[in-house]
Amino acid sequence: MASSPPFRLPLAVVLLLAIICVLLASPSCHADDLTATMTNEHEKEHQLMMMMMDRFHRWMATHNRSYASADEKLRRFEVYRSNMEFIEATNRNGSLTFKLGETPFTDLTHEEFLATYTGDVRLPPERRGMQDDSDEEDAVITTSAGYVAGAGAGRRTVAVPESVDWRKEGAVTPAKHQGQCAACWAFAAVAAIESLHKIKGGDLISLSEQELVDCDDTGEATCSKGYSDDAFLWVSKNKGIASDLIYPYVGHKESCKKQLLGVHNATVRGVVTLPENREDLIMAAVARQPVAVVFDAGDPLFQNYRGNGVYKGGTGCSTNVNHALTIVGYGTNHPDTGENYWIAKNSYGNLWGDNGFVYLAKDTADRTGVCGLAIWPTFPTIR
Repeated sequence: MASSPPFRLPLAVVLLLAIICVLLASPSCHADDLTATMTNEHEKEHQLMMMMMDRFHRWMATHNRSYASADEKLRRFEVYRSNMEFIEATNRNGSLTFKLGETPFTDLTHEEFLATYTGDVRLPPERRGMQDDSDEEDAVITTSAGYVAGAGAGRRTVAVPESVDWRKEGAVTPAKHQGQCAACWAFAAVAAIESLHKIKGGDLISLSEQELVDCDDTGEATCSKGYSDDAFLWVSKNKGIASDLIYPYVGHKESCKKQLLGVHNATVRGVVTLPENREDLIMAAVARQPVAVVFDAGDPLFQNYRGNGVYKGGTGCSTNVNHALTIVGYGTNHPDTGENYWIAKNSYGNLWGDNGFVYLAKDTADRTGVCGLAIWPTFPTIR
């Protein structure tokens, strides 16, 4: 472990102590007192540094992290320490409706986090032009045969439960980790298909995000860009998708394994795209099945989210979406905050958030939803 740099009191502090000694003109105020003060400060700083280093080593063990060199480890420790100071200061402030804490990303600067774990999910031009005053019956259904406008996805006049949690119904797989391949669009789509397959009477099967990353040719499917609705459409055209046991995740784009395209552990008929800016329609859809949504993960609070409340975004949260989530439930009167909330499945692993899930503010004053959640909701239909 690289040694800590020698501690020195700031010059201004030393001068201030000297001035105090002169002003007090105390016979007990000697150079020895200054030396003792500096020694005590050095010891205190050293103890704090060692405590933080111990925490860093425990974090490294928890997240199976290692570094190529001592210099890189020291640099990552400094980033970790800076993040922990931000986390602890923010939690002490008490202004949030949730808690921050250690995550798999605590050794990353915010810029590094954004570059690696968010992607390009900007809305295509035709989506940006949609109106926000339509009913759910104006939703667009897309199948392998093409688009069917106005076919509807069920009317909002049908009563929906006050709360839904598809995890409690055994219809949601544990949170997965996308790694350094920012294919959040594939994870959001697969999570929705997995749940729908179970809800419609099948087994709960962990399906293959890698097959989508490698083989989806309906749009711009990569580790940095893609769309969940394109993923649903590709599965529909392929007449199914394999499990991740058959086509496992490797965390980077490879050549499509065409010999596995005929393995169908779940199927999709098409995709429903809801009108934008209608949280009530998302609620009606989630009452029947999980829904994929876009999201702006650009605020540092999201990088460090650890649960214990409802995430409302921060100053860095906007409608410039760069991530995708799957809404797997909703509720009222959250036990920590008393607010209405969405339950969203993320793709940052189970050591982020609340076992990989995040509670998001629901029924916000901004019609686009928290961090753009209501801009582009989509979900699959089944054969």
